[in-house]
Amino acid sequence: MNAITEIETALGRLDAAIKAGSSDHRCLRHWSEFIRLRDGHRCVDCHSRRRLSAHHICRKTFLPEARFQTGNGITLCNRCHREAHKGFNGRPDLSSPMDAQNGEKLSYMERLYCILAQDAKARRLLRDDFYFLSDQVLAKFKLFQGFEWQTPFPGSRVEQAYLIWAQGSLKPAGRCARRTASPHTTDQFFRVRPSS
Repeated sequence: MNAITEIETALGRLDAAIKAGSSDHRCLRHWSEFIRLRDGHRCVDCHSRRRLSAHHICRKTFLPEARFQTGNGITLCNRCHREAHKGFNGRPDLSSPMDAQNGEKLSYMERLYCILAQDAKARRLLRDDFYFLSDQVLAKFKLFQGFEWQTPFPGSRVEQAYLIWAQGSLKPAGRCARRTASPHTTDQFFRVRPSS
């Protein structure tokens, strides 16, 4: 079985579990298996192959509708996963502004969406079913960042997620891609590096 077929099979198991109304635990197990397989059983950030976890980029307690969406997951090693959860990691106070408790780590979310999209392009796996984010989730991202929900962004869904977070951020430090004067382009943001 080739890699694409394996990934498609794992996605089929996840979709079947969700459609069957399986428990959250079972669906999360299938989601985690899919994310790690899609990402080549290595940390997308540092490429380590040891002690891997599937990480929700946007916390499932903050956006429960995104908890099984494949575009909201990235494989991280234990060290990178600890970094993602450094600081507040409890239930968010939804009456407070986003990241008021430092749980979302917006610049880190932006970075994770960027490296996830770059990795998908480099590995020629950039398909919306492999990196799915619903219209509802993308609309919420836009609203969180101060855009109208219908503001168009180019690219795949995961590229859109990155561009939404990158456009709304005023902090240039820590960017994984160079900013340009053109606000809604993907070519300048996603330089494909060959995978090692």
